[in-house]
Amino acid sequence: MQGSYKNDFLGLEFDPLVPGDPKIRGDFIVTHMFGVPLDYSKWWDLSAIYLILVSYRILFFFVLKIKERASPFVKDLYSKRTLQILEKRPSFRRAPSISSRRHQPLHSLSSQEGLNSPLH
Repeated sequence: MQGSYKNDFLGLEFDPLVPGDPKIRGDFIVTHMFGVPLDYSKWWDLSAIYLILVSYRILFFFVLKIKERASPFVKDLYSKRTLQILEKRPSFRRAPSISSRRHQPLHSLSSQEGLNSPLH
């Protein structure tokens, strides 16, 4: 922001609020109204912006690489946790081996001959 203020206001003169007063210079506005010191050039501010931009890109690259390597471990933990939760549900439990008329065990075709056929 400081670099933007310096770039936009330095070298400009503005009309005064009260007619007859001297014109207001841009450096007065930057130092007194915005509180930005003029000790260094706007190019230092621009270089700070580029440094921040490059460091964010490097940080983003490392985050992507860490995510890429950690993804299989996270997926494994998530799948194990999901299986543990599903095993607790009654609908996913293994049914006891109690035979009923409605749910007959499957028989091979060779055993389905004659009167012992479950299709009878």
